[in-house]
Amino acid sequence: MKPVGVLVSYNHSEGEQANIITVAASGIKISSRWVLTHGSILSPLKQAELISRAKGKPILSDQFYEHLPEIYVTCEREDSETDYDGVAKLARKREDPLELGHSSYQMRVLTGRICHVWQCPVLDRCVEDILYSWTIGHRDGDADKQSQLGNTLLSVFLLIDLEDQVRGQNHKPLRPLSELYDVVGPAPARGKPLEIHSTPFGNEVFLNSVSTGAVCGAAGRRPALLLTDAATALGSEGAPAFTSKQLIGIVVCSVSWWRGEWVGLTLVAPLRAVLAAKLRLNDAVKEAPPPAKHLKILESIDSSLVLVRCGAAWGAGVYLGGGYVVTCAHVVRNYSSAKVSLYARGVKEMAIVRYKTADDKAYDLALLFSNPENWTHLVPAHFSTETIKKGEPVLAAGFPFFNENNLEDLRPTVTSGHANNVSPSMIQTSCCVQSGFSGGAIYRITASSRVEVLGIIVCNAKTETGACFPYINMAVPASTFVHLLHTYMHDKDADKLKCIESDKEIIQSQWRLMPYRSKI
Repeated sequence: MKPVGVLVSYNHSEGEQANIITVAASGIKISSRWVLTHGSILSPLKQAELISRAKGKPILSDQFYEHLPEIYVTCEREDSETDYDGVAKLARKREDPLELGHSSYQMRVLTGRICHVWQCPVLDRCVEDILYSWTIGHRDGDADKQSQLGNTLLSVFLLIDLEDQVRGQNHKPLRPLSELYDVVGPAPARGKPLEIHSTPFGNEVFLNSVSTGAVCGAAGRRPALLLTDAATALGSEGAPAFTSKQLIGIVVCSVSWWRGEWVGLTLVAPLRAVLAAKLRLNDAVKEAPPPAKHLKILESIDSSLVLVRCGAAWGAGVYLGGGYVVTCAHVVRNYSSAKVSLYARGVKEMAIVRYKTADDKAYDLALLFSNPENWTHLVPAHFSTETIKKGEPVLAAGFPFFNENNLEDLRPTVTSGHANNVSPSMIQTSCCVQSGFSGGAIYRITASSRVEVLGIIVCNAKTETGACFPYINMAVPASTFVHLLHTYMHDKDADKLKCIESDKEIIQSQWRLMPYRSKI
């Protein structure tokens, strides 16, 4: 069994006079007979409402399946299926520089039917705990209705039969799912490279487009969701995700909105957890550990980054040592009326604000203090003394998503990118950041795998209509503040901290970015 990516589609019309539209998603062809895809492809159908009302109960009515449309599965033709023998291929190459026998020109379309639909309880619980306020899919339209349906279908999966054309449910779907379970790898850990084979926009021209990235974080206890910065687009739902050429997951969401922001990360469901829940297996396999180099980098980030909360607001903070944490001023803006709390590695403690720049003034920084005896398990971050260069690869870390009831397992989300633009007072990067990254760090990884803080993340870009762009973000260079903070930690002279708030108009105007700035 060698799972491959495919395009799954069907024709849909809401009435006799309505135009016929093609509804499409990505999928995984797991054998010559079976295809697995995601429930989002059902969103235009009346059956989607039935699934919503089923509330996780099995859908056993044959009538439900009888009214589902015929499914088309587009896949690449395998080498053994080509219409040309070796001599014909050689003749064509002599006549035409284009290799028309290439798999991209030799697609085939198979027909099948949806034979089994189920909802994954592990993923459904994750939606209820963490994604309950998200809008899945397009941002336009009825957001409330869209969010409710999108969240319902997020945990739904479909099995397609390419051989049996008899309408109705296949009451024995467990065998192909069990065979798939045997070849699926464990959920990869943070930092592990990941590859997605998808068909964006349901267009066969993009069949099995490959996007690469890394596992940035996870949500849920098993985990139920993997977060990756491998870029995908609408229509990628159902696509296979691989690590080291082994299938490990399926894309369940490529585009989503949360708190008015576009979430730039792709959501991948670990197939081992999904199938174990379906087959009622006790999946004892733990997530695959990252390479030793990545493990060292992540350990360094985890040991110096904290979650900062002030009332309803939250962000990240970088540990300086001695109980001091640097974060963004807007994260603790309401500190006079709301308590400030720090969380890191199972420890929660109160903090006080020693210094905060004025609202809407560069550099939007704050210095917090908490009893250092409670933070002996943390390691002070190392700040870079070398200037960052345009185009340099960097990492970003923060806490965009976390479960209120499971802060013991709290770990930062880490994304990768490059320094797009650099000035003495601002660093712009292409790392994916959103709410919860404010006060987090931009990192450089040296040749010896040492992790150095280059700056503190402040904001990302947004349009005049309010849409935020997570891949365009700004950070305060460490060189503008770290010496002043360390000096204060030594002599406790608060007057020296006032120098952080630059009075130079050119710097203030650079950071205004109005109306394109979005505090995160």
